[in-house]
Amino acid sequence: MGIRRHRDFLRIWAGQAVSNVGDGIHRIAVLWWARQTTGSNLVLVGVALASVVPTIAAAPLAGWLVDRISRRMLMMSADMVRLGTSAALAVLASTGSLHTPAVVVCAVVAAAASAVFSPAYQASITMLVPSDDRATANSLVGANEALAGILGPAIGGLLIGLWGTASALWTDAGTFAVSLLLVLASTVPMPSRRPRAADEPDEGLFAGIALLRRDRTLRDLALAAVGLNTFVSPVPVLLVALAAGPFALGGTGYGLLEACVPAGLLVGFAIGPRASRRRGAALVALVVSSAAVGLAGATTLALVGGVTLLAAGVGIGVTNTILPTRFQADVDPGMQGRVFAVLSALMLAGRPVGLLLTAPLLAAVGPRGGLAVCGVCMLAVTWVGRGGVLGPRPAGDVDATETALSQV
Repeated sequence: MGIRRHRDFLRIWAGQAVSNVGDGIHRIAVLWWARQTTGSNLVLVGVALASVVPTIAAAPLAGWLVDRISRRMLMMSADMVRLGTSAALAVLASTGSLHTPAVVVCAVVAAAASAVFSPAYQASITMLVPSDDRATANSLVGANEALAGILGPAIGGLLIGLWGTASALWTDAGTFAVSLLLVLASTVPMPSRRPRAADEPDEGLFAGIALLRRDRTLRDLALAAVGLNTFVSPVPVLLVALAAGPFALGGTGYGLLEACVPAGLLVGFAIGPRASRRRGAALVALVVSSAAVGLAGATTLALVGGVTLLAAGVGIGVTNTILPTRFQADVDPGMQGRVFAVLSALMLAGRPVGLLLTAPLLAAVGPRGGLAVCGVCMLAVTWVGRGGVLGPRPAGDVDATETALSQV
């Protein structure tokens, strides 16, 4: 039966499947409202930053709470807060009273709640799913996010077009209610607390950072995860310029090109659990995705470009199945809240950094060169972090995949 045996995980996962779509609906609704109401790009940036900065700032405290307090209670509390902020915005939109300060304040509060929910959810997987099924669990988590990235904006745009911004915000609030009820129906055990040795320092809030600093394998693994997230971030913007420029596509063609990466992600998450059995699979997947991103703009044929983007998505999906599974296996369960909180903050911080690179790349080398630079940077990060990506070799293990790579 595999993953189907772990009903508590599946309940929480199903709640996330719904609320992740709600996140996409919310983002489209708020950004569209800000643009249509204020016409200010500065307001758009302010709203976007309000959804990011609190998550980064709250990471140390959020991780510490996850390792000290019931993870089920923290997830429920975070869902209640996010339900409340979405409902408050929906009420204001319904009465015609929605204004920028309210949007920013609610974004800050919801982001702080998400900073708690995310590491609590990731760290709970270790306690809910045994190691044999953990890669499958992580592939399902990744597939959730990929599907939500497609469905959320599409549903949000449809709701706004039919019934206005308020309907989208009410729908978002309802998705958090579903998640809350499913977490409430679940049991999430806490890990046993490992006794601290007399000479072992109490690193408290910053134990996750300290662990990554002193453990080279975990540090390299984190570098690969953060670097991948950073240098993939410019790709969607570069694709717009590629579709409108060298490929000369219309709106429909651009939409199909854009869909190639999430379609590849779904394939990658589907094959990720099987690929995770090979020690070199994550390294191969990162090399493939890096090369595919770099080559996406090298052709004059949009169809060939779409195939390379599909391959990039597959590689990223496989990688995003294997790397979280590695962290869950290598980090003590009582430390995972702080480690996952730090990782989430670093990866979130990497996105705006990557986006800031987009305009200079377009100005200097155009969309083709920009994709090539992103691919090379991804490959460089993979090489630097290869020790963490590969992980320790099991005794007596000879991996044919790694041997093949070393001969290239």
